Amino acid sequence: MRGFSGEQLLAVADEYCAFHGCQVRSFAALAACAAVPGSRFHGVPVFDSVGAAATALAETIRLLEPLSGSNPGFADVAAEVYRRWAG
Repeated sequence: MRGFSGEQLLAVADEYCAFHGCQVRSFAALAACAAVPGSRFHGVPVFDSVGAAATALAETIRLLEPLSGSNPGFADVAAEVYRRWAG
C-alpha cells in the first residue's frame, strides 16, 4: 500500500484552498493527516485496502481540521485523490 506524503497532501490543500477561499490552519495537523494512509507497525500496513486507508484519511481530516474552513469538503476531495493515486 502506498503512503501519502505531507507534500502531496499540501499540494491538494493548496488547490482546494485557492478554490474555496480558505487556508491551511495547521501544517502539523496536515502532516498528521497525510501520515494516516501509509501507516505501518513493524512493516505491516495498518489498512488492508486503499479504500480503508482513504476512509481513515477523510475521518482524520474531519477530526483534526487542518484548514481554516470547509474541512468536510476537503476530507472528501483528499480521500478521492488518494484513492485515484494509490489505487
